[in-house]
Amino acid sequence: MRRRLTVSLIALPTVLAAQAQPMAKPMSMTNAQYITVARGGAPPRISANATVARINPDTKKVDTLQVGTNGFTCTLLPDDGIPYCGDANAYQWFVDAFTGKPKPTNAAPGVSYMAKGGSHYETPDGQIVMTAAPNTKTVQEPPHWMLTWAVDPAASGLPTKPNPGGGGVYIMFAGTPYAHLMIYQDPATIVK
Repeated sequence: MRRRLTVSLIALPTVLAAQAQPMAKPMSMTNAQYITVARGGAPPRISANATVARINPDTKKVDTLQVGTNGFTCTLLPDDGIPYCGDANAYQWFVDAFTGKPKPTNAAPGVSYMAKGGSHYETPDGQIVMTAAPNTKTVQEPPHWMLTWAVDPAASGLPTKPNPGGGGVYIMFAGTPYAHLMIYQDPATIVK
């Protein structure tokens, strides 16, 4: 039985931040510190030439700290400082989530990396939900990459929760505008 998830624009940034291991608070970092940590979101071949931008969680303003040349942008999850790097479409998806857009505005699929891993909330029956609740638990995620484009579980046959043992592919936030494909594969092993 498939359970439909409901998007809460207030909760989405919290959920995305929950996909991360806590690090230093991004707003307290110097620009140089922020750039160094943000570049950890993808393998050096990607992050070394990426733009680095900072999202202010209070003002929703995005500041470019360093201009890149390869179309990728690296940033930190505003609450926890976990690095995230995405191509232009994936980064647009990310900014839309953190600035409160009702749905992502990227016009094509995007590829993004979370090379340091993250976490998500699960109900006792293994369903991934967008906010913590008394019956949910936090589950750690390994390093992974994502395809930020809605995929219909019924049409694709893809699952809506991780495979046992922590590997594989699944659709996170299925049935919401921010559904995306999670691929539990270490970016360091696929980007040469």
